Formats: sequence, C-alpha cells, structure tokens
Amino acid sequence: MQNLSYALRVLAKQPLFTSIVILTFALGIGANTAVFSVLNAVLLRPLPFKEPQNLVALGEFDMREKADPGTEIESISYLDYVDWRDQTKVFERVAVYTNQSVSTLTDGNQATHVQGESVSADLFPLLGVQPMLGRMFLPKEDEPGNHVVILSNELWQRQFGGDRGIIGRNVTLDGKQFQVIGVMPPRFTYPLRFTNPPELWVSMSILRATDDGSLPMTEQRDNDFFQCIARLKPSVSIQQAQANIDTITASWHQQYPQKINTGAKVVPELSAMVGNTRSALLMLCAMAGCVLLVACVNVANLLLARSLSRNREISIRAALGAGRWQIIKQLLVESTLLGTLGGFSGLLLAVWGVDSMKAFLPGIPRIDEISPDPRVLAFTALLSLGVGIFAGLLPAWRASQPNLATSMNEATRGSSEGAAGGRTRAGLVVIEIVLALVLLASAGLLVESFLRLQKVPAGFDHTKVITARLELPNASYPKAQDTADFYKKLLERVSVLPGVQSAAAAWWIPLSGSDIDLTFDVQERPLPEGQQAVAEVNVVTPEYFRTLRTPIALGRAFTDRDDKNAPPVAIVSESFAKRYFPGENPIGKRITPNGSVDGKPPVREIVGVVADMHLISLKVAPRPQIYIPHQQFGIHSMSIFVRTAIDPQSFTTTLRRTVAEIDKNLPIYRTRTLTDYMSQSIAQPRLNAMLVGFFALIALLLAAAGIFGVMSYSVTQRTHEIGIRIALGAQRYDVLRLIVVQGMRFVGIGLVLGIIGVLVSSRLLQTFLFGIGATDLRTMLTVTLVLTGVAFVACLVPARRATLVDPIKALRAE
Repeated sequence: MQNLSYALRVLAKQPLFTSIVILTFALGIGANTAVFSVLNAVLLRPLPFKEPQNLVALGEFDMREKADPGTEIESISYLDYVDWRDQTKVFERVAVYTNQSVSTLTDGNQATHVQGESVSADLFPLLGVQPMLGRMFLPKEDEPGNHVVILSNELWQRQFGGDRGIIGRNVTLDGKQFQVIGVMPPRFTYPLRFTNPPELWVSMSILRATDDGSLPMTEQRDNDFFQCIARLKPSVSIQQAQANIDTITASWHQQYPQKINTGAKVVPELSAMVGNTRSALLMLCAMAGCVLLVACVNVANLLLARSLSRNREISIRAALGAGRWQIIKQLLVESTLLGTLGGFSGLLLAVWGVDSMKAFLPGIPRIDEISPDPRVLAFTALLSLGVGIFAGLLPAWRASQPNLATSMNEATRGSSEGAAGGRTRAGLVVIEIVLALVLLASAGLLVESFLRLQKVPAGFDHTKVITARLELPNASYPKAQDTADFYKKLLERVSVLPGVQSAAAAWWIPLSGSDIDLTFDVQERPLPEGQQAVAEVNVVTPEYFRTLRTPIALGRAFTDRDDKNAPPVAIVSESFAKRYFPGENPIGKRITPNGSVDGKPPVREIVGVVADMHLISLKVAPRPQIYIPHQQFGIHSMSIFVRTAIDPQSFTTTLRRTVAEIDKNLPIYRTRTLTDYMSQSIAQPRLNAMLVGFFALIALLLAAAGIFGVMSYSVTQRTHEIGIRIALGAQRYDVLRLIVVQGMRFVGIGLVLGIIGVLVSSRLLQTFLFGIGATDLRTMLTVTLVLTGVAFVACLVPARRATLVDPIKALRAE
C-alpha cells in the first residue's frame, strides 16, 4: 500500500506522461477486449443447452468436390435422418429441423408474418429444454394430420399479450387451424440465427403430407432440405460417431444410386454453427495482439526514458539502503497501476467499440449475446496487469542498477544514458517497426482484396430495386396454377404504379446466400442417377432479367406465352453453356432439371442464355444456373423485385397495400433493397479490412510516437555534443543529416525484419483474400513506403530541433 500510495503521487505530478501512457494502454487493451468480447460470445461461451459439449451436427457432402468438408456440411433428406436415427448406436437422440415461413392470421383483417421452424419431436428433449407453459411435441405428432404449434415467448407476449390461457387454443397458420400446446422460456431460440430467428415451432407432420396427393418432401431421398442435430451418448467420441455414420452412409452407395457420391460428417454443433467465422475471429485476435505488443513496446520506451530522468532519485534510494528488489517492486507498481488505469479506459472503449461493430458485423450467430460478462472482465483485468508488468519489467530492471558515483555527481546529470541503454531503446523501436509493418501489410492486402471484390461483376444492377417476400398458403392456393395466376396478377398491378419501371418475381434473391441445387440431364448425354451434374435453379417471371438488367447473351427471355400449355422451356447461364455445351450453340438443346411441382420433371428446351449471376457470394465463381418460368413451375414462396425511379425504400407501403388489395391475408416480409443484399454479401471482408486497417493505423501512430520519442530523447542527451559540432563548424544540414540517418538506420533494420515477418505471416491471410496474393509486390511496396515516410517525419522533427541548438548555451549549461 505504501508503494501504491507513492506511485499515485508520482504519477499525479506528471499528468502529461501519465495520460500518454494510459491512452497508449487503452488503445491496445481496448482493441483486444473488443475482439475478445466477440470471440467469447461466438466461440467460447457454451451453447445454452444441456451438456452442450455432447451436441453434434450431422450433414452430408459431395465426395467429388472435396474429401473432407471440415465444418461446411450440407443439409440432408428426411429419409437419411430416419436411417441415421434408427441404425446408429452412438446417439441418445437425433432430430431434424427446417425453415418454415408461415403467416399467422391474428384476426379477420390483418395477417402477420412470423418465422417458423418445422422440427421433429425429439428436438426439444435432445436440447434439454422444457416449455415454460404447456408441453413439448409427442412422437406421434410427427405423423400426418397433427396440427400443433409451440410459440416463442416473444411471439406469445407480442401477439397474445402473455395470455396464459393460450394453451389449448387454436391459431390460424397458412389458413389452417393449429393447436397451441406450449410456450418456450424467455430468450430461448433454436436454431441460433442472427437473422430471422424462429418465432414458433410446428411438428414435422405438416411436411409429411400434401394437399394435392403428391409425394411429400419427407418421402424423397434426394430432397435435401433438413438440418440434423444429435446428442452423443456418454463416453462416445466424435471419432466413434463418425465411424458409425460412415458405415451407414457407405450402405447407401449400393442401395440408392443418387447417393453414390455422398459422404457424411459429424461436427461439433458449435463449430458447425459458427463455420468460417472462427478463422476470421482468430485472425482479428492475432492482429489485435500485435497492436497490444506495439503499445507495450511504446510504453516500455517511455518508461525507460522516464527512469533515466529519475536516475538521481533511484540512486539516493539505493544509497539509503533500498535493495534491488525493492526498487524493481516500486517501479513495477507504477507500471502496473498505469496498466490498470489503461485497462479500465480500454474497457470503456471496448464497450463503445463493440456496440459500433454490431452495425457492421454480418450475420454471425450469437452476435446478440455480446456483453461484458465476467469472462470479459477477467480477461481485461488479467491483460491490464500483464501488460503493466510486461511493459515495466525491462525499464525497472535497468533502473535498479544505478551507478552511484556518476548519478550523485551533479556534473553528470546531462550525460547520455550510455551505449547499452541506447541500444535497448533502439531495439524496442525496431520491434515496433516490425509489428507495424506486419499490420500495415495485412491491412493493405485485406483492403485491396475488398476493393477487388467490390469490382466483381454481380451479373445484375442492384440500384433502386426493392425486394419483398411472399408466402402463399396452401389452403388458399392449393394448385400450382393458382400461385402462378396470383403472381401474374400482382405483377401486372405493381408494374403500372407511379414510379415503377418494371416488376418481377423469383424464387431466390441474388447474393442472399440462399439457393437450391438440382441435378439435371442433358438429353443427348444422359447419365445414370447419382452421376448427374448439378446446377443452381431459379424460378422467375418473364420480366426478371429486365428488372435486374441482366443481359441476354443468346436467344430470348421468357414471355407470358411460356405458360403451362406451352412446351416446357428453360434459360441457362453463360457458365452453364460453356461447361455443358462447349463450342456449341445451346439454343434448342434439351435438358431435364429434376424438379417439379406436379408429376414427373419435364424435358425443357433451352431458349436463351443470360449472363452469369452470383447467388451466394461474390468470392465464389458463378456456378451453372438454370432458370425456369414460373408459369410452368408455380411455387408458393417467391420474392418480388420492383425497380423504381424513386427511392425504393419509400415504395414499401405502396407494395404492401397493393398485395392487400388482392388478398388481405397475405403479409409481405423481409422488405429490403437489393443494395442491402449486395452490402451484406461483402460484410465479412469489409469488417476484416476495417478492423485490421484500424489496428494498423493505431500501430503506425504508436510506432511514429516511439521513433519520435527515442530521437527526441537522443537529441536532448546529445545537446553538448551537437553544440561542440556546431562550434567547430558543422553546418545545420550536417546536424540534420546526422540525426535523421541515425534514426532511419533503426527504421531500416526494422523494415528488413518486418518484410521477413510479412512473408512468413501473410500466408495465414490467404483464405481471407480475393484476387490478390499474400505477397503482392505493389501492396508490400506501398505499405513500406508509407511506414518509411511516417518514420522519416518522426525523425525529422527532432532533427530540426537539433539544428537550432545554440552552441554557447549548450556548452555553458555543461
């Protein structure tokens, strides 16, 4: 406590020095605390379920594309789930779920869209959760004919006012009566999605029956729409589960031709949920760590300089009997106190920074759980203590060995710190340069990658287009032709509204991250089932390509004449034509996409070729695509696209009113501009570039401050020498060159070592880059010149001050 009290008094007497050190620490600690807060919420915090370490995700992958998909597993069919559930011996329970957008009719005048999820009866027992009110699904309620629903707590409060009598009552979903059997606890949600979390859960029964007598999707082996989760039995490892699943999947290769190239993967549930986010967060942690190291080195340099100014004080302490450990302890208490104050300030910066980051973070799961919980507070506290000790240890060690004879001699107070001390401070500057160059190079690569990604042609014009989703209930629109007629009527009305240039509808929205793949056959070259090629399939209305301004390369676009009475047709993308009809004219060729809303998939004639369009990501090359006219494939769920001459956001109310005029029980939802989808698709690269760029800027400023501090101190220590040089005839240019060359010598060593460090570390960035190599020469040259220029300015300012030394005053002071 005596050391602490003295440290407070000493630091209070030097407010400028104390403020600079606290700010330096705050920047480094704040950056690390902010990134750790995200890492903690997404990766480290256990899933909010019973024994989350035993939860695994099961999925499939195409063995022709990759031998091991890592955590990027794909969905499965319901029949695959049944095989795994019934044949495995390593799981306590297995469950499946799939997105089920539904509309709940709250009264006779208004319908509200809610996000639903179809789940098997085992899901909630598998997660170890119980409804707050009512009960869970029973196994028999997975069978056709059972219309039951469990509400989320939020929906229960919002739509039904928290009425506890809701259990047993009926609500209308998609025009059908469902009995409410349960209400989940507050804040419960599954699956854990950042966008569109489920507001209710219905049993699997609604997918196991159809209104038109067609084959339900749960009876189709190649209808891969379901996500699968399982709970391992006690003492069963993931490797054992993988071996068991592999055995079952291998049997499919002989039984089901369409599964001949299918592999299966068992992945920890948290890893499957987070996916590629893990590597991005770990990369940001490494960059934030570099910033903290730069901050520590900078503070160490400041403390070294300060310890030299306190040389006489420390010598007096030693002369009065203070031992070396006592001196080190006192100085470490001061640096630890500075680290603690910097940590508190950094925590405040981190809380503000995380709130700001949320606006730029893409759809990362569990991002809403970011909060300064005890783990974050403990991390910040330990980090603050650690950096205080780390930054103060070397200065304290060197200061604890004073030369009593020279320190007590009044005449030597202006002498230099000696060669060893100079080399130490110069070495710290070199370390700062190395770390700053690594960060600058990383930021330069990520920024250049992001800029190149932005320039990738998306295949459509995203400006001034509003989109909205519609889900037609089967009860009101039981036939495919009913849905086709509805969308045709709606688009005709929307197209003539003031300010509308064109309107269309499509199954999938470009760059939304969602698509559907279907196998297909080329009529001239049919392949056995299971060996057929795969293409992205979209169902669109005639004005789709005109609305998105996607050019037709060959042939024609769809027209209103391409209806159910016309010959089946399709339009393919340029990449499709190049891959499957190389050197040929694809117009007139016939293909059979294996998808149909009623009956056997028809053979379709290719009538047009359009430019490639990115459906998933700009980073991924466009895959072969097939477009089918909606009049010939009348699906219920479609997205509306409206190109306007006005602000598209202002058109939402008009669009909602137009839909209500046709059917008041149809709510539109997910009203967003196409520009929003474009921005979201590059959100992760943008975030990486912004954060690493911010970290690099901090490191650059700290490195510049470090160089400036070292050179300023050097000039102060060499005042006597400079005065003699000027008195003996040295010109001011000679003095300027002497100081600048000395400083730039340290910078040059740091740049050489930094370039080596960049070449070693930048390869770790390769997975985050697009269109640029990890050792891009132009980027390396640019950041090296930037750092050299900043370092030169940091050396030049003290050097100019050195040229103004008055030799008479300098010699008289000595």
